[in-house]
Amino acid sequence: MAAEQRRRADQLVSVFDTTEIQYGYAKNIRDGRGVTAGRAGLATFDGDALKVIEACTVRSPDNPLSRFIPELRRLGPRSSSEA
Repeated sequence: MAAEQRRRADQLVSVFDTTEIQYGYAKNIRDGRGVTAGRAGLATFDGDALKVIEACTVRSPDNPLSRFIPELRRLGPRSSSEA
């Protein structure tokens, strides 16, 4: 994919809020999925955010998101019946 195509694809991921690419986004949008974060919409409810932060921490142990791992583990993924 060419750079311009990639930029356009990244904008489409964020299109419902803004065409600005939202890497630093984290908010409880009250959709029953906990906190939704990043441009891909990773959620705390199903453990997606934890998996990504753990994978980043394996590659870069001192990344600033690693401090959230204990709390995300404590919260743990929940089933849809708990929403």
